[in-house]
Amino acid sequence: MWGGLEKWSAGALTVLVFYGCSAGTVQAGPLRTVSQWQQQVEKLRGEKKLSAYDEAIRQYPAYVDFYIKRGKFHLQRGESQLAKLDFDKAILLDDKNAAAYTGRAEERACAGDSKSAWQAYETALSLDGKNPLILQSRAHFYYEGMADYRKAIADYDKAAQLVTAEDDSRRLKIALQKLGVQLKYASFQKGYYATIVNSVDTILAMKQQKINHKQREYLYEARCVANYELEQYAEALRDSQYILLLLDKDKFRQARILQQQSRILTKMGLGQAAKEAMKAALLRNPKIMVDRQYELDRDLVD
Repeated sequence: MWGGLEKWSAGALTVLVFYGCSAGTVQAGPLRTVSQWQQQVEKLRGEKKLSAYDEAIRQYPAYVDFYIKRGKFHLQRGESQLAKLDFDKAILLDDKNAAAYTGRAEERACAGDSKSAWQAYETALSLDGKNPLILQSRAHFYYEGMADYRKAIADYDKAAQLVTAEDDSRRLKIALQKLGVQLKYASFQKGYYATIVNSVDTILAMKQQKINHKQREYLYEARCVANYELEQYAEALRDSQYILLLLDKDKFRQARILQQQSRILTKMGLGQAAKEAMKAALLRNPKIMVDRQYELDRDLVD
């Protein structure tokens, strides 16, 4: 009924943004320090970024951080074997580097080797147990790699405890990632939807947090889903109205929310209002009728 919302997972909410510049910018100048290479590489994208990492490693073959960052870049491109070589090299150079073991854990998880991934996370946390980024990464592994939602939630809780400043943007990111796992877990444990309502309320009440337009829409929809499942239909209807206010001119999204409103109103015994909501949905997206007919046929069979 609320298809796709649970796909907002930990990993969905971690986005890397690259800024472009010419390859000549990196190669210019007779002398470059490690710091200069780091600044320049971060401005690049695609093959230029990879070439810059290659050159930086050629000039500084013992600098561990370049191997870790190049390994992560390979991993983003789906080049697991190349990433493995970089993380292995980083660990060979510094076997006390928690970031290198985290990279190895992420690579092993992508390769489907859950046992090795878990062992690498254990090593990383033994070296830097108060690093919320490692806990976030392991939480994503528990969620995506092992479907162990309880352990994923526990790791997000530990990460949140380590980020105490109210104006730290990481607090919001952790909370949103955790919410994605909670929604998935609730689809198997219906009683858990009450926890989701509390989680959304907590996020919306965060002080000094800049919750953007799309995040706010997501939060209201998550709470709308939870309230519907808890048969708190008036609250679900309220949240659906909030969502509509945020959607502006997106007719297809408006149609989906109006269709949801129609279901909510039906549950509330407001048949005429439900019909009006469905009519409004169809005006925005006539294809909804196909889905509506499927639901009617399914209800008749049930």
